[in-house]
Amino acid sequence: MFKRFIEIMNSSGCLAGSNVVLAAADAESIEAIRLAMKRGLGRAILTGDSEMILPVVKEAGISDKVEIIHAESLSSAAAIAVQCVRQGKGDALMKGLINTSDFLKAVLDRENGLRTGRLLSHLAIMEIPGENHLSFCTDSGFNVAPNLDQKKQILRNALEAISALGYEHINAACIAANEKVDPNVQSTVDAAGLVKAWENGEFDDLPCTCTVEGPMAIDVVASQKFAEHKGIKSKIAGKVDLTLVPNIECGNVHCKTLVHYCHAQMAGLVLGAMVPIVLVSRSDPPESKFLSMALACIISGGMK
Repeated sequence: MFKRFIEIMNSSGCLAGSNVVLAAADAESIEAIRLAMKRGLGRAILTGDSEMILPVVKEAGISDKVEIIHAESLSSAAAIAVQCVRQGKGDALMKGLINTSDFLKAVLDRENGLRTGRLLSHLAIMEIPGENHLSFCTDSGFNVAPNLDQKKQILRNALEAISALGYEHINAACIAANEKVDPNVQSTVDAAGLVKAWENGEFDDLPCTCTVEGPMAIDVVASQKFAEHKGIKSKIAGKVDLTLVPNIECGNVHCKTLVHYCHAQMAGLVLGAMVPIVLVSRSDPPESKFLSMALACIISGGMK
Protein backbone atom coordinates (compact mmCIF):
# COMPACT_ATOMS: atom_id res chain seq x y z
CA MET A 1 0.00 0.00 0.00
CA PHE A 2 1.47 3.33 -1.10
CA LYS A 3 1.21 6.18 1.41
CA ARG A 4 3.34 8.72 -0.48
CA PHE A 5 3.89 9.49 -4.14
CA ILE A 6 7.64 9.31 -3.50
CA GLU A 7 7.18 5.61 -2.75
CA ILE A 8 5.89 5.18 -6.29
CA MET A 9 8.65 7.35 -7.74
CA ASN A 10 11.29 5.28 -5.94
CA SER A 11 9.75 1.88 -6.58
CA SER A 12 11.83 0.30 -9.33
CA GLY A 13 9.55 -2.68 -9.85
CA CYS A 14 6.08 -1.19 -9.62
CA LEU A 15 5.74 -0.91 -13.41
CA ALA A 16 7.55 -4.12 -14.32
CA GLY A 17 6.00 -5.71 -17.39
CA SER A 18 3.40 -2.98 -17.89
CA ASN A 19 2.70 -1.45 -21.28
CA VAL A 20 1.21 1.97 -22.01
CA VAL A 21 -0.48 3.40 -25.10
CA LEU A 22 -0.04 7.17 -25.53
CA ALA A 23 -2.49 8.96 -27.82
CA ALA A 24 -1.20 12.07 -29.62
CA ALA A 25 2.27 11.90 -28.12
CA ASP A 26 4.02 15.17 -27.29
CA ALA A 27 7.38 16.02 -25.71
CA GLU A 28 6.15 16.27 -22.11
CA SER A 29 4.15 13.04 -22.30
CA ILE A 30 7.17 11.29 -23.81
CA GLU A 31 9.25 12.57 -20.87
CA ALA A 32 6.68 10.95 -18.56
CA ILE A 33 7.15 7.71 -20.52
CA ARG A 34 10.93 8.02 -20.04
CA LEU A 35 10.48 8.43 -16.29
CA ALA A 36 8.26 5.36 -16.24
CA MET A 37 10.78 3.29 -18.19
CA LYS A 38 13.44 4.12 -15.61
CA ARG A 39 11.13 2.39 -13.14
CA GLY A 40 10.42 -0.74 -15.11
CA LEU A 41 7.77 0.13 -17.70
CA GLY A 42 7.95 -2.53 -20.41
CA ARG A 43 7.03 -0.87 -23.68
CA ALA A 44 4.99 2.05 -24.95
CA ILE A 45 3.04 2.61 -28.14
CA LEU A 46 3.03 6.25 -29.24
CA THR A 47 0.52 7.48 -31.80
CA GLY A 48 0.68 10.80 -33.60
CA ASP A 49 3.01 12.70 -35.91
CA SER A 50 5.97 10.35 -36.35
CA GLU A 51 8.21 13.12 -37.70
CA MET A 52 7.76 14.99 -34.43
CA ILE A 53 7.85 11.94 -32.16
CA LEU A 54 10.96 10.17 -33.48
CA PRO A 55 13.57 12.84 -32.66
CA VAL A 56 12.05 13.33 -29.20
CA VAL A 57 12.25 9.65 -28.29
CA LYS A 58 15.80 9.47 -29.67
CA GLU A 59 16.85 12.39 -27.50
CA ALA A 60 15.16 10.73 -24.53
CA GLY A 61 17.12 7.54 -25.20
CA ILE A 62 14.06 5.29 -25.41
CA SER A 63 13.70 4.74 -29.17
CA ASP A 64 14.41 1.02 -28.77
CA LYS A 65 11.59 0.63 -26.22
CA VAL A 66 8.74 2.35 -28.03
CA GLU A 67 6.61 1.65 -31.08
CA ILE A 68 5.58 4.70 -33.07
CA ILE A 69 2.40 4.57 -35.13
CA HIS A 70 1.95 7.52 -37.46
CA ALA A 71 -1.40 9.32 -37.51
CA GLU A 72 -2.40 12.07 -39.91
CA SER A 73 -4.57 13.88 -37.36
CA LEU A 74 -5.16 14.08 -33.63
CA SER A 75 -8.51 12.33 -33.89
CA SER A 76 -6.86 9.55 -35.87
CA ALA A 77 -4.12 9.29 -33.23
CA ALA A 78 -6.78 8.80 -30.54
CA ALA A 79 -8.67 6.20 -32.59
CA ILE A 80 -5.48 4.22 -33.30
CA ALA A 81 -4.49 4.31 -29.62
CA VAL A 82 -7.91 3.01 -28.59
CA GLN A 83 -7.65 0.17 -31.12
CA CYS A 84 -4.25 -0.79 -29.70
CA VAL A 85 -5.82 -1.11 -26.26
CA ARG A 86 -8.71 -3.14 -27.68
CA GLN A 87 -6.11 -5.49 -29.16
CA GLY A 88 -4.60 -6.05 -25.70
CA LYS A 89 -1.42 -4.06 -26.34
CA GLY A 90 -1.73 -1.69 -23.37
CA ASP A 91 -2.42 -1.89 -19.64
CA ALA A 92 -3.30 1.81 -19.58
CA LEU A 93 -4.24 4.53 -22.06
CA MET A 94 -2.82 8.03 -21.71
CA LYS A 95 -3.93 11.28 -23.31
CA GLY A 96 -1.22 13.40 -24.90
CA LEU A 97 -1.52 16.74 -26.67
CA ILE A 98 -5.12 16.42 -27.76
CA ASN A 99 -8.35 18.10 -26.70
CA THR A 100 -10.16 16.04 -24.07
CA SER A 101 -13.45 15.94 -26.02
CA ASP A 102 -11.70 14.59 -29.13
CA PHE A 103 -9.87 12.01 -27.04
CA LEU A 104 -13.02 10.86 -25.26
CA LYS A 105 -14.92 10.63 -28.55
CA ALA A 106 -12.62 7.75 -29.50
CA VAL A 107 -12.76 6.20 -26.03
CA LEU A 108 -16.56 6.29 -25.88
CA ASP A 109 -17.25 5.19 -29.46
CA ARG A 110 -20.06 2.64 -29.16
CA GLU A 111 -18.61 0.21 -31.69
CA ASN A 112 -14.85 0.73 -31.50
CA GLY A 113 -14.29 2.36 -28.11
CA LEU A 114 -13.39 1.08 -24.66
CA ARG A 115 -16.83 0.82 -23.08
CA THR A 116 -17.46 -2.17 -20.82
CA GLY A 117 -21.05 -1.52 -19.80
CA ARG A 118 -19.86 0.10 -16.59
CA LEU A 119 -20.19 3.79 -15.82
CA LEU A 120 -16.95 5.68 -16.40
CA SER A 121 -15.86 7.84 -13.48
CA HIS A 122 -12.91 9.95 -12.37
CA LEU A 123 -10.71 9.18 -9.38
CA ALA A 124 -8.37 11.85 -8.00
CA ILE A 125 -5.42 10.66 -5.93
CA MET A 126 -3.83 13.31 -3.74
CA GLU A 127 -0.93 13.65 -1.37
CA ILE A 128 -1.79 16.44 1.08
CA PRO A 129 1.00 18.02 3.14
CA GLY A 130 0.67 17.05 6.79
CA GLU A 131 -1.34 13.89 6.09
CA ASN A 132 0.24 10.46 6.52
CA HIS A 133 -1.66 8.74 3.71
CA LEU A 134 -2.91 9.30 0.18
CA SER A 135 -6.38 10.80 -0.15
CA PHE A 136 -8.85 9.80 -2.87
CA CYS A 137 -11.80 11.73 -4.26
CA THR A 138 -14.51 10.68 -6.72
CA ASP A 139 -16.07 11.87 -9.01
CA SER A 140 -14.40 15.24 -9.45
CA GLY A 141 -14.00 15.29 -13.20
CA PHE A 142 -16.35 13.15 -15.26
CA ASN A 143 -19.97 12.76 -14.14
CA VAL A 144 -21.73 16.10 -13.70
CA ALA A 145 -24.69 15.33 -11.42
CA PRO A 146 -24.92 11.58 -10.84
CA ASN A 147 -28.04 10.01 -9.34
CA LEU A 148 -27.96 7.41 -6.57
CA ASP A 149 -27.58 4.40 -8.87
CA GLN A 150 -24.72 6.15 -10.68
CA LYS A 151 -23.08 7.04 -7.37
CA LYS A 152 -23.16 3.37 -6.41
CA GLN A 153 -21.23 2.59 -9.61
CA ILE A 154 -18.82 5.47 -8.99
CA LEU A 155 -18.16 4.24 -5.46
CA ARG A 156 -17.66 0.68 -6.72
CA ASN A 157 -15.17 1.84 -9.37
CA ALA A 158 -13.17 3.76 -6.77
CA LEU A 159 -13.17 1.00 -4.16
CA GLU A 160 -12.02 -1.57 -6.71
CA ALA A 161 -9.21 0.68 -7.94
CA ILE A 162 -7.99 1.62 -4.45
CA SER A 163 -7.98 -2.02 -3.39
CA ALA A 164 -5.70 -2.72 -6.37
CA LEU A 165 -3.18 -0.34 -4.78
CA GLY A 166 -2.93 -2.68 -1.80
CA TYR A 167 -5.65 -1.31 0.50
CA GLU A 168 -7.37 -4.10 2.43
CA HIS A 169 -9.91 -1.80 4.11
CA ILE A 170 -11.15 1.57 2.83
CA ASN A 171 -12.96 4.26 4.79
CA ALA A 172 -15.34 6.12 2.48
CA ALA A 173 -17.25 9.30 3.31
CA CYS A 174 -20.24 10.56 1.30
CA ILE A 175 -19.94 14.35 1.33
CA ALA A 176 -22.79 16.77 1.96
CA ALA A 177 -23.24 20.18 3.57
CA ASN A 178 -24.20 18.64 6.92
CA GLU A 179 -24.81 15.30 8.59
CA LYS A 180 -28.61 15.43 8.78
CA VAL A 181 -30.66 13.74 6.08
CA ASP A 182 -32.93 16.38 4.57
CA PRO A 183 -35.42 15.35 1.86
CA ASN A 184 -34.97 18.80 0.31
CA VAL A 185 -31.20 18.31 -0.04
CA GLN A 186 -30.59 15.51 -2.53
CA SER A 187 -26.93 15.05 -1.59
CA THR A 188 -27.92 14.01 1.95
CA VAL A 189 -30.60 11.62 0.66
CA ASP A 190 -28.14 10.00 -1.75
CA ALA A 191 -25.47 9.75 0.95
CA ALA A 192 -27.90 7.88 3.19
CA GLY A 193 -28.78 5.65 0.23
CA LEU A 194 -25.12 4.77 -0.30
CA VAL A 195 -24.73 3.88 3.38
CA LYS A 196 -27.85 1.69 3.12
CA ALA A 197 -26.39 -0.05 0.06
CA TRP A 198 -23.18 -0.74 2.00
CA GLU A 199 -25.16 -2.05 4.99
CA ASN A 200 -27.10 -4.33 2.64
CA GLY A 201 -23.86 -5.86 1.35
CA GLU A 202 -23.86 -4.39 -2.16
CA PHE A 203 -20.07 -3.97 -2.04
CA ASP A 204 -19.25 -7.23 -0.26
CA ASP A 205 -18.08 -8.89 -3.49
CA LEU A 206 -15.10 -6.51 -3.82
CA PRO A 207 -11.56 -7.70 -2.93
CA CYS A 208 -11.45 -5.24 0.00
CA THR A 209 -13.66 -4.44 2.95
CA CYS A 210 -14.95 -0.91 3.50
CA THR A 211 -16.80 1.35 5.87
CA VAL A 212 -19.18 3.85 4.27
CA GLU A 213 -20.57 6.78 6.25
CA GLY A 214 -22.68 9.77 5.32
CA PRO A 215 -23.94 12.31 4.91
CA MET A 216 -20.76 13.84 6.28
CA ALA A 217 -19.53 17.43 6.18
CA ILE A 218 -15.91 18.00 5.20
CA ASP A 219 -14.85 19.17 8.68
CA VAL A 220 -15.94 15.84 10.13
CA VAL A 221 -14.12 14.04 7.34
CA ALA A 222 -10.96 15.85 8.37
CA SER A 223 -11.14 15.56 12.15
CA GLN A 224 -12.47 13.27 14.86
CA LYS A 225 -12.40 16.32 17.14
CA PHE A 226 -14.99 18.11 14.99
CA ALA A 227 -17.16 14.99 14.99
CA GLU A 228 -17.08 14.87 18.79
CA HIS A 229 -17.76 18.61 18.99
CA LYS A 230 -20.87 18.14 16.82
CA GLY A 231 -21.96 15.10 18.82
CA ILE A 232 -21.53 12.81 15.83
CA LYS A 233 -20.57 9.19 16.36
CA SER A 234 -18.25 8.18 13.53
CA LYS A 235 -15.85 5.30 13.08
CA ILE A 236 -13.97 7.01 10.25
CA ALA A 237 -13.85 10.75 11.08
CA GLY A 238 -10.26 11.89 10.70
CA LYS A 239 -9.37 8.58 9.04
CA VAL A 240 -11.15 8.87 5.69
CA ASP A 241 -9.42 7.40 2.64
CA LEU A 242 -12.06 8.17 0.00
CA THR A 243 -14.45 11.10 -0.30
CA LEU A 244 -17.40 10.67 -2.64
CA VAL A 245 -18.67 14.09 -3.70
CA PRO A 246 -22.29 14.80 -4.69
CA ASN A 247 -21.50 16.50 -8.01
CA ILE A 248 -18.70 17.64 -10.27
CA GLU A 249 -18.66 21.22 -8.96
CA CYS A 250 -18.10 20.08 -5.39
CA GLY A 251 -15.37 17.67 -6.45
CA ASN A 252 -13.65 20.18 -8.70
CA VAL A 253 -13.55 22.85 -5.98
CA HIS A 254 -12.48 20.33 -3.33
CA CYS A 255 -9.53 18.99 -5.33
CA LYS A 256 -8.37 22.31 -6.78
CA THR A 257 -8.53 23.96 -3.36
CA LEU A 258 -6.28 21.25 -1.96
CA VAL A 259 -3.87 21.64 -4.88
CA HIS A 260 -3.70 25.43 -5.06
CA TYR A 261 -4.13 26.45 -1.42
CA CYS A 262 -2.81 23.39 0.46
CA HIS A 263 -0.10 22.54 -2.09
CA ALA A 264 -1.31 18.98 -2.55
CA GLN A 265 0.05 16.85 -5.38
CA MET A 266 -2.62 15.22 -7.52
CA ALA A 267 -2.86 12.41 -10.03
CA GLY A 268 -6.05 11.48 -11.85
CA LEU A 269 -7.56 8.50 -13.65
CA VAL A 270 -10.76 7.55 -15.43
CA LEU A 271 -12.10 4.17 -14.32
CA GLY A 272 -14.70 1.79 -15.73
CA ALA A 273 -13.25 1.35 -19.24
CA MET A 274 -11.32 -1.68 -20.50
CA VAL A 275 -8.19 -0.23 -18.89
CA PRO A 276 -7.56 2.76 -16.61
CA ILE A 277 -7.28 6.01 -18.58
CA VAL A 278 -4.80 8.75 -17.75
CA LEU A 279 -6.77 11.92 -18.44
CA VAL A 280 -4.31 14.64 -17.48
CA SER A 281 -4.26 18.32 -18.32
CA ARG A 282 -2.06 19.30 -21.25
CA SER A 283 -0.32 21.78 -18.92
CA ASP A 284 0.56 19.18 -16.27
CA PRO A 285 4.32 18.65 -15.81
CA PRO A 286 5.88 15.30 -16.81
CA GLU A 287 6.22 14.22 -13.15
CA SER A 288 2.47 14.57 -12.62
CA LYS A 289 1.74 12.66 -15.81
CA PHE A 290 4.17 9.95 -14.73
CA LEU A 291 2.42 9.55 -11.37
CA SER A 292 -0.97 9.16 -13.04
CA MET A 293 0.51 6.69 -15.53
CA ALA A 294 2.20 4.68 -12.77
CA LEU A 295 -0.98 4.51 -10.72
CA ALA A 296 -2.96 3.45 -13.80
CA CYS A 297 -0.53 0.60 -14.49
CA ILE A 298 -0.46 -0.54 -10.86
CA ILE A 299 -4.26 -0.49 -10.66
CA SER A 300 -4.55 -2.29 -13.99
CA GLY A 301 -2.17 -5.00 -12.80
CA GLY A 302 -3.95 -5.33 -9.46
CA MET A 303 -7.35 -5.75 -11.11
CA LYS A 304 -6.33 -8.59 -13.42
